[in-house]
This record gives sequence, C-alpha cells and structure tokens, in this order.
Amino acid sequence: MAAIGKRDAHAEVGMVTSGSRLASEAGLAMLKKGGNAVDAAVATALALGVTAPAFSGVGGGGFMHIYIAKTRRSYIIDYRESAPKRATATMFKVDANGEVIGNENSMGVKAPGVPGDFAGLALALKRFGNLPLAEVAQPAVGHAKNGFTVTPLLGRIFQTNIDDALAKFRATPEAGRLMLKPNGTPYAEGERLVQGELGETIERVSKNGTAEFYEGFVADSLERHMKANGGPLRKDDLVAYKPVMRRPVVGSYKGYKLVSMPPPSSGGIALIQLLKLFEGLDLKTKGHNSLETIDLMAKALGRVYKARELVADPDFTEVDARKLTSATFIKGLRSEAYGSAKAGAKRDGSQTTHLSVVDKDHNVVALTESLECFFGSGIVVPGTGVFLNDTMHDFDPVPRRINSIQPGKRPKSSMSPTIFFKDGEPVLVLGSAAGPRIITAVLQVALNVLEHGMDVQSAIAAPRFHHQGGKLIRLETRISEKVQQDLKARGYEISPEGDMNYVFGGVHAITLQDGALHGGADPRRDGAAVGY
Repeated sequence: MAAIGKRDAHAEVGMVTSGSRLASEAGLAMLKKGGNAVDAAVATALALGVTAPAFSGVGGGGFMHIYIAKTRRSYIIDYRESAPKRATATMFKVDANGEVIGNENSMGVKAPGVPGDFAGLALALKRFGNLPLAEVAQPAVGHAKNGFTVTPLLGRIFQTNIDDALAKFRATPEAGRLMLKPNGTPYAEGERLVQGELGETIERVSKNGTAEFYEGFVADSLERHMKANGGPLRKDDLVAYKPVMRRPVVGSYKGYKLVSMPPPSSGGIALIQLLKLFEGLDLKTKGHNSLETIDLMAKALGRVYKARELVADPDFTEVDARKLTSATFIKGLRSEAYGSAKAGAKRDGSQTTHLSVVDKDHNVVALTESLECFFGSGIVVPGTGVFLNDTMHDFDPVPRRINSIQPGKRPKSSMSPTIFFKDGEPVLVLGSAAGPRIITAVLQVALNVLEHGMDVQSAIAAPRFHHQGGKLIRLETRISEKVQQDLKARGYEISPEGDMNYVFGGVHAITLQDGALHGGADPRRDGAAVGY
C-alpha cells in the first residue's frame, strides 16, 4: 500500500497538484512569480518529466485542457504523438491473437511515435501564457542537473522491474548509462538521481526555441541513431510535427456541465456517455461501492468500453463526437448497457501522469501526458537524456481497422483532462493516469465528489474498481469482502489487486468552493497538492 501522508492542500489564491511534490512546487513558484495557470502547468509538466521520468517527459506527448476565465472558453491542445512517415500498417508481425511478436511496438527503435511534448507546451505558452519558456523550464533544469531524491513508487519501479523498466535499461546501453548506477544496479528509494544531459537539453531548447528539438541537435542525434539501428523515425518527422487545437466535447450531469477531451481521445466521450447513463439512477442512496452500485456501473461500463471502438484520429476517420454523446446514441447504449457485453479492446498503456492547476483569476488547466509504458520504448536519443515514447503500442497492429497504423496518424487514447462547471463557474478539475483505467478513475472520483459529497482528497483515496466488459471486475481490496462475494454470486469474476495500487490511476484534482481551492493528490502515486 502506498503511504498516504499529507497530500492535500487548501488555498485561496492558486493551487497545483501533480504526481510529484517537486513538480507541483515548480508550478506554484510560477504562480507566485505572476504567471498564470498555463505557465504553472508547463513548469509542472517539464518538472514531472524529470522527477517522475517513468511516466512522462519531452520524448512523449499528451493533451492539455485550458479554461480562460475572462472569455469563459475551453481550449484543447492535442500534442499526442503521431506515427512516423515511414510507418506502415504491417510494420509489426502479430500472432494468432493479434498481439505483436517480440514486443516490437513497446520496446526498441520501432516503438516510438513522433514526440509532441515540447511543441504542445510551447504552443500553450505562446497563446495563453505570461512567462517565457526559459523561465518556466528553470525548475526542471535544476532538478535534472542537481538531482532529486528517488520517491517510493519510482524506487519500486526501478527495483522490481515493473513494466520491464529494468529490462529496458539493461537492453539499451544509453538507457542503462543514465538510469543504472555505475555498478549496474538500479536506484532505490531515497537515493539521488542526477540527469545532467536531460537538464542540458531542456535548458538549451527552452532558451533557444523548440527548433533545437525538432530541427536541431535532438533531431540530428535521433536520425543518426534510428538510421544505424533500423528504426523508422527520422528528423523530417520531427520537422513536420504540429500540435492541433481541437474543439472539446461537452455534456451535462444533474445540473453540472462537463467539458472534456475530444478524439483522438475516447475519454471525454466515454465519460459523458457514462454520466448520462447514471443520471437517472440514485447512486447516492444505493451507496458508495455497494453491491448494487458496482453492479449497475459495471453493466454500463462494459457497453461504453465497447463503444470506444468507434473512436479514432478524426483527421483520418470521421468521428462524430456529437452523435456519440447524443440522447439518441445514449438511449441505444442504455438499452444494451444492462444486458451482456463483451470485453473491449485494451491497447493503451497505464504509465501516464496528470496535473491540475487553478490560478488567482480562476483560469484552469487540466493536463495529461505520457511516455506510454514506463520509460517508453527504452530508447534514449544519444547525448540528450531524452527517453522516447512507445506510443506505437497504442495502435491496432492489424491493418484496415479504425485504429490501425497510418503515417501521421495519432492513436486512440483514454486521456480525460476534464473540468466540471456549475452556474458557469469551474467547480471540479481532474484527470488521471492509467491507460484504459483513466476513464473509470475519473468517473469514480467525479461521482465521489458530485454524487457522494466527499471532499476531494477522500474522493481520490477511496477504493476503486475497474471493468471494461465481460465478467471480470478488478478491484482494490478495501472494497468489502461481502461486496466481493456478492458480486461473485451475481456471476462476476473478481480480481483483487492490492489495497491501494498504482494501476487504478493517478488522479490529481482541485475543487473550487465558496472562493476557496481544495487540492487532492493520489496516494497511489508519489504526488502532492500545493497552494497559497
């Protein structure tokens, strides 16, 4: 079980919560300097890539949801990684079950998509920020060059080889040089990790502009390495990469308006569908994590996860988000939700991170980023300290399907940075890590706050379950033994997965109530909320 400790915070001016205390403090420092929520979010994201390097970094990508209080508008920046120009629908060999042979889509030089992180963060600052990139990058540079103390979860990832992290370090000399001690052993909790090359890279790019990354020394080193080792990613992929501004998806739940992530993420659509399915149910009376509540939610979840198969990159496939969140479509889901449903596809990984920010003017940012699996592909751009993602793992490796590989395409995601509004004002900001479990994590925390009346930290810490079709329910063992046995009696298969397990998400959320800010951080991760 993760130690809970003091993770929440209460404030009146500004608040930042993320999967790293050091990263949250980096964002708070920007707010105190006069920066806005976007400045703080970018500082936090860059610092997360240093202090929580297993989950995100400048070699990855993500989605940013920005709400500007003055205009009362939400803006979405999609800086998800895309497939290289030389990628093909048949680039990975699959077995009889459609799974990639040799894990080539998750480890090694064929696994990375074109990284979008620096491009997306720079665009956010240019359009909405107050401070220059060089200033907001300073905390990340400092923690990389001077080092930081390895946190409990990061130490566990190093020591127990979760998600093949240690295997990646030992298989790739450049990764091992950076992430193993001189004697070849992994770092442990409490030890100091220094990432000097990464610090130099972030500093150089932040001072001289993102062209250094996409056209300059990073792109040049990447091209040399990929050509030498048979990878498809090239400098011209980085030169051509552009983040995309998208229109959010919008829904409602019992008087609340929610604004969330559009395709290529399936998360916002799924969240709206689920809340509409639950709107006519009195979940509060049925009880939190009761047999009846979990049974009703599981039946709806199975059908909604199946409907995720209709979502893909809208620049390659027509995806009508309004239709998928319409009353007619949800009525169709309702008629099937409480029958049987087959398990949905499970492709996107769980090694992601989320942060939430509110500033003094009640501008808001909800931002979710990822390298995909822990430490991405395990491939480091030589001389830069940058781990490349393994986002090709999120594509369907079988050709001629909605989420199959195409050059320039962005794979489907579950990332769901979401803001709830009441009477036109933001009241709840949240998102999560955990791949397909993002949707169930965000859903449960939102219901814990809005339906069950929990404070934000209690809502995050409460035990969770996950279900996406079929009979299997995965759950934390703090859900009562009686409920588990009763679920079995109703025909479910139960998989207990610890009492507070990182696989159930990393939710970082802020509530705004009566002029005060309340921040919560997930004890399943290493994070903290800070404010002033």
